This record gives sequence, C-alpha cells and structure tokens, in this order.
Amino acid sequence: MVGKTVSVINLKGGVGKSTIAMMLSEFLVFDHKMRVLVIDMDSQANLTYAMVSTVGIQTQERNHRTMYDLFKEVVRGGLPNVLDFIAQPPLTVSNISRYTINDTSACMHMVVSTPEMAQLDDELVEALLDSKDKTRADHIRTSLKNILDKVKTEYDYIIIDCPPGLSIFSSAALIASDYFVSPIIPEPLSLQGINLIQNRITNLRNKFPTPKFAGTIMNIVKLYRKTHKIIATNLYTADATRYEPFAFWLPDSELLRKLGEFEADLIPGDRWGGGADTKFPSLNIKYSIPYLLTNPPEPVFPSTGIEGPTYKLFNRIQSLTNEFIQRTQP
Repeated sequence: MVGKTVSVINLKGGVGKSTIAMMLSEFLVFDHKMRVLVIDMDSQANLTYAMVSTVGIQTQERNHRTMYDLFKEVVRGGLPNVLDFIAQPPLTVSNISRYTINDTSACMHMVVSTPEMAQLDDELVEALLDSKDKTRADHIRTSLKNILDKVKTEYDYIIIDCPPGLSIFSSAALIASDYFVSPIIPEPLSLQGINLIQNRITNLRNKFPTPKFAGTIMNIVKLYRKTHKIIATNLYTADATRYEPFAFWLPDSELLRKLGEFEADLIPGDRWGGGADTKFPSLNIKYSIPYLLTNPPEPVFPSTGIEGPTYKLFNRIQSLTNEFIQRTQP
C-alpha cells in the first residue's frame, strides 16, 4: 500500500497548525495503529519541540540529521535519502507511552526542524545566483516529492507541517503532497491565507503535480465572539463549496494550547515540549478534559446534528481524525 502525503498549511500564522499536525499524527498512530512519518518544515520548530525531547533534538543536530541539513543538500543540487534524517526509536517521537499501541507495525517517525531552517532562504538565493543551471529552482521545488516518493510504501501517512508564507519550500511541500488541509481560526485573515495557497497551487499546476484540497479545519473557535460565530456559520453555508469545512472543529481549549506551545526558557534539561515532564500513559489521558463541551444550538453546524448538545474533547478529536482519513483516501 502506498501512503498518502498530506500538508498541513495556512499562510497565516497563529492558527494552531503545528498542534493540529501533532494531534492528527498521534491519533493516526495510537488510535488507528498506522505508520506515520512527520515532517517539520517550519523554522519555528514548534512541532519538533512538542514531539521530541530536547536531548533527541540535540542528537539530530549533532549528527546533522535535521530538516535544515536535508534541504541544505537539496539546495546544493543533491537528493538525499530521507531515511538518513529520520528520528526514530531509540529516539522517542511523541510523549505518549508506546505500550498503548500493541501493534508492532505502527510507528511514529519524524524529521525534526530547528531555527537554522530560517537560514535556507539566504543560502538558496546565493546558490541560485552562483548557479548557471536554470533548472536548479525546479530541482528544489520537486526535491521533497522525489525524496518522499521513495519511502511512501513504508508509511500510511506522511504529515508535513508547512512553514507560513509563500516560499519555494512551501511550494516543495505542496508539490510533494497528495492532499492539503488548512487549519483556520474563523477570522478574515485566516481565510485569506487559504485563498493565497489556492492561488499558488493554480500557478504551480501548469508545471508540477499539485495536491487536492481536503478541506478546512476550524480551530481555536470561540463561538461567544460575534466574528467567530458569523464566519463559522458562513463556512457551513455560503462559503462551504470553496472552503470545504470539516464537520468537526476544535474549540478554544487551554489543554490544546498547552500541548502545542513551547517556551524554551521554561523547559530546562530534557523536559518535554507541551509542558509535560514525563510521558503520558495514553492518548486518552493526553487529550482528555474532565468536563463536557457545548455545541452551538444552530442546526447549521454538522457537529451539533451528529453529537448532540454536548461532546467530549477526546471524542471530538477522534471524529475529526476519522473525517481526515475519509477525506484523504481515494
């Protein structure tokens, strides 16, 4: 079976893109027992620090096995083997106990990012200026696809956490992907980020393979705010055809914010990103809160019709992951 490569992308920052990439990856592995490779392409490296211990990240940096090192070879004209850059056991990716998988075929691998990724733009400009080879830019755009296509049979999903902004590296991620999903906060600038991505894909389509749009995932939704409520409602009505919103959305949740945040000054030594000192015993414990959340009363929200007036956060994420699987299968 050939796995699916999915980019998680929005050109607007602060929409919880890395948190959703982590959440989907962990539910695919620990709930669905799948084989998942996570690619962190963002120089902010939030996903890396939320999923890999400090010692693990330092090991990858010391061995020159980060996303920066991989793309540095690409910029210089090479096409490295992604297997040489994957953080995998005995390095631990995800702070959920492996004992909960009970399936030897399931796995969680990752290519970590570091702030060094930000240097690649300058190195790319210098390489293109110095090179007389006019195909160098196309090599970089198609490099990730050529690299990942060689290992797609080893994984059920390859999840790419894309950088914000329209760069040659975000284009490389889109060209490498079969599908893309766009997290948004129901605010105007988030939607503008999706519009820019769709325009970029239209331009790329004339020359490169491009991914299918798997839909919009609403995140950090605050339905008590008038703007959020209006935009969310429009997504399920007038704008539904363009943005294809997931039926299941994520509320503004302190738990999800903490799991996806990383403050280097607050995490000394080998503490986990997301504020967890030790491993979570299970997926359920990591993503559960001890009270019910409320669905909006309006019948226009599909989640209300499916779940009823209240829901559990863990079950909502399960349903969202199931919908993600359905949307990214042929």
